Amino acid sequence: MAYVLGIPSPKEDIDGSMVREVFYEENDLERIVHYCERDVVTVAQVFLRLRNEPLLTEDQIVQVQV
Repeated sequence: MAYVLGIPSPKEDIDGSMVREVFYEENDLERIVHYCERDVVTVAQVFLRLRNEPLLTEDQIVQVQV
């Protein structure tokens, strides 16, 4: 859907099929967190595009550190 709407893919490093391996074999939860964050931003961008509203800019996207 993102591709069709001209929104960059969040699948830079891993995709959903790799999450199990990254978690259980690489024990890299931080990598999964970043993957999920990019996914959430993409869903928000798709929603905005479908509502014919402006997409979020980089400075409007905030990552919260825990």
